Amino acid sequence: MMTPSEVCKQLSISPSTLRKYSLRFESEGILFKRNKSNSRIYTVTEVAALRESITVTKSGNITFENAVREAAEGLKGASTITPENGVTSPPPRRHDDVATAVILNKLEALEEENRSLKEEMRKRDSLFVEVLEEMKHKLDRIEENQKQLAAPTPEEPEQDSPESSSQQPGSEPEPVTPKKDTRSLWARIWNK
Repeated sequence: MMTPSEVCKQLSISPSTLRKYSLRFESEGILFKRNKSNSRIYTVTEVAALRESITVTKSGNITFENAVREAAEGLKGASTITPENGVTSPPPRRHDDVATAVILNKLEALEEENRSLKEEMRKRDSLFVEVLEEMKHKLDRIEENQKQLAAPTPEEPEQDSPESSSQQPGSEPEPVTPKKDTRSLWARIWNK
């Protein structure tokens, strides 16, 4: 059993709205139990019927009176759920097309939002792949430039060096080892 304040909190309505709906339900033959201070107390089933009538009324396709009447009819046919009796019958079914239309509209809106999000994700992923490919291309060019700069350049032996004149005729010349370039990468790039 729930107090009026608990029901108001659960349904997000004001006490005056709950009172208005409760009076209308009572005019349809649904009598709520009362506590010692004569305040209404509500079962889970009654709260479900209240929720249904509020939802249908807010949809705007059915009047307040008709929404309460339909919920009350469903409530009359449903078992009351209380901790004492342990009955767990399902809440009353909606017998109108309005609720179905509301649900279908919400589903369509969700599907449209889902399609929109998927399209945004596809565009973002495509852009991400393009940026990654461009970065890879730039890195490949940088690596190629670094390989070219790091490759040793063969130096030609000097013609007038004293070592070359001291070689004896008929002897093989000594192999020339290229000097290792110890300049920094930027110095080699700018040739300084």
